Amino acid sequence: MKKNQIKYLLGGIFFLSLGVEQAYAIPSFARQTGFNCAVCHTVFPELTQTGREFKLHGYTMNNSEKNKMFIPLSAMVMADITKSSDRTDMPKDGKIVIPQVSLFYGGKITDKSGAFVQLTYDGTELLGKTDIAHHIGMDNMDIRYADATTLANKELVYGITVNNNPTVSDLWNSVPAWGFPYASSAIANTPSAGVMADGGLGQAVGGIGAYALWNDLLYAEMAVYRSAKPGGIMGIFGWKNQDLKGDASLVQGTTPYIRIALQHSYDNSYIMLGGYTLRTVINPAVVSNTDGSLDTYNDRAVDAEYQYTNGSNSITATATKIWEKQTLDYSAANGEADNLNNSLSTTKAKVSYYYDQKYGASLGTFSTSGTADATKYGTFNASPNSRGEIAEIDYLPLQNIKLALQYTKYDKFDGASKNYDGAGRNASDNNNLYFLAWFMF
Repeated sequence: MKKNQIKYLLGGIFFLSLGVEQAYAIPSFARQTGFNCAVCHTVFPELTQTGREFKLHGYTMNNSEKNKMFIPLSAMVMADITKSSDRTDMPKDGKIVIPQVSLFYGGKITDKSGAFVQLTYDGTELLGKTDIAHHIGMDNMDIRYADATTLANKELVYGITVNNNPTVSDLWNSVPAWGFPYASSAIANTPSAGVMADGGLGQAVGGIGAYALWNDLLYAEMAVYRSAKPGGIMGIFGWKNQDLKGDASLVQGTTPYIRIALQHSYDNSYIMLGGYTLRTVINPAVVSNTDGSLDTYNDRAVDAEYQYTNGSNSITATATKIWEKQTLDYSAANGEADNLNNSLSTTKAKVSYYYDQKYGASLGTFSTSGTADATKYGTFNASPNSRGEIAEIDYLPLQNIKLALQYTKYDKFDGASKNYDGAGRNASDNNNLYFLAWFMF
């Protein structure tokens, strides 16, 4: 990593820190509620119980004294540097990258409705000479209506969500949309295989769902999604809209999503156990698919979250496992998969400790395994299996500025530990050290 690159990044951190006085996650939420960021977050974007309540109630909690002349806009800038073990195929290795610049609308709309809407500029190669990603569009979005009543003499909070990413409406950091790592290198190599529920539909669909929490115990959510077609009304939800002029994949029909969770608080602890399902039908070749055959992905998952807070000490542990069954009618018939039926599973877990919401460390593990299919996954030895660990240390000089140093280690990559690509490349060659400066305004 070049010294002048580090110097420029640290100089930018100092400049962006000037004049920052308060501690916010999405600053517009903090201005609306009058809360310090520490009330709703352990360290952003990880939620506390108050943060989950704020989201559950439709982003409507309000402090009238703090809310005069309030404009619910916020901004985010990320700057990072990645150093890989083998950087022969990474032209931006060791150089400053601006992976995201975002503008947020975040806050109350009416007494019973609110929104979290993120518009993002993807500047992965902003400071480089070779463009890989360079566009602007809608990122995560969650618009809500919420109210409360009683059922069996217990409080029932219920609502409606319109969003563009299954699990983005979720209250917990165990699901893919909000799971660890909360940020990672945009230029580092990643495994070829992944289940659909693990971000495969983010911003490519738009949907509507209903949710309810009864007795502060049982949470349920049901939603349906459809493809964010270019030029159509659903296009407002997505920025990964497929180009229908070519052979692009497109979600077909309606994708149902179901979420169930049980939660309980006691003393200084909080625990959640839950699960979610997702069924997606894909047309892998929108234009040239003449026989009408499709590919179907059925995902089932279990997840859990534990949180402990005591004074300045905070511990959060999360875990999820997703099982996927693939029925590849189109891909198998058209030479894009070796098998008609595949199985694939992903497991992720992490534990974090934060002191005084200023210093923190996290340790996570991840693995993917499934049916060998060289054509489907494009791997040399046919296997989709990968696994590894992630370690991260965080420092927040101010609570709306996070400095993170993250190391990702691969024990297996695309099916093997050694020579996974047939050209002598090992899994460990993809290990990377990642430094992030994350600013919220």
